[in-house]
Amino acid sequence: MKTEQIIYLNDIAQTHSITQTAQRYFISQQALSSTIKKLEEEFNSIFLVRTNKGVILTAEGEYFLEQAQNILETYAKIKDNFSYLTIAAPEVLQEGELHIFCHTRVLGVFLIDILEQFTKRYPNIKIILKEKENIDIIEAVSKKECDLGIIFAPDFLLNENAQTSSQKDKHYHFLDNIHLQVLFSDSFIVCCSKQHPFAGKKIITNQDFNNASLVLFDSHPAMTGKYNETPEKQYKRFFSNNIQFHKDMILKGLAVSVITSFEFRKLYLKYKNLTVIPIKIPSSSNITLVTNLENTLSPQAQIFMQMLKHYDFYRI
Repeated sequence: MKTEQIIYLNDIAQTHSITQTAQRYFISQQALSSTIKKLEEEFNSIFLVRTNKGVILTAEGEYFLEQAQNILETYAKIKDNFSYLTIAAPEVLQEGELHIFCHTRVLGVFLIDILEQFTKRYPNIKIILKEKENIDIIEAVSKKECDLGIIFAPDFLLNENAQTSSQKDKHYHFLDNIHLQVLFSDSFIVCCSKQHPFAGKKIITNQDFNNASLVLFDSHPAMTGKYNETPEKQYKRFFSNNIQFHKDMILKGLAVSVITSFEFRKLYLKYKNLTVIPIKIPSSSNITLVTNLENTLSPQAQIFMQMLKHYDFYRI
């Protein structure tokens, strides 16, 4: 048994797709299937089965992953420790301040992990962290009000600004002194209770959204997508930036949510009553680092930025 076999099986359990997992880990579908087959042969069991809802775990597969969680957690911890060995030693930074502005959806899913590592390694650095909306973060970085910004940017916004079209054709025009670096890109999916009518669907269409109760993040109009565009066609929309409110609405079957696969793994995977469904016209969001081209980053900001880039977004 190899660690990567467990990692691949665990990811398939979340994506319900050989194709998606193969793409995540940059291997062919054939190689991935062969790797899982060898694991099954080693334990003389069948861990996966294909259904009309995708690839799911068998009872043996569920038991295997439950028993293998300690291996995955230990692997992630060792990997983290080695990643940070390449970053400046604690004695290099004895004092200083670090100002970070981040989006709600970034703070809850992965930034806490990095803050924990950073504060343990550099306890004398004062960190000022503020939770902001995407556009507020971009403009704050532009004005040098913070060292680093981390936004949750939809695909269309990044694509528009990568093109040479005029400002009036864009939802929002990034300021000229801003530099964006995508840390992680992930597809949107629908998350709902297994008792919700959506749970029986193989795929969700735009028409389905018009007739559904949705719990959404309250974002600037430039950041919103097709799920809250035309009021007269909407059924019910609940807007909140409180992640616990989102969880409660979904768990109680009062609404469905459009989230990324990464958010599901980090925040919802432990809830056995929830399921996810792909969206017919896929779109993605990007956890994106924002820096100022005219600003020289402090040593502590550079180190924190390296930690962001080292982060393993596929960890449990």
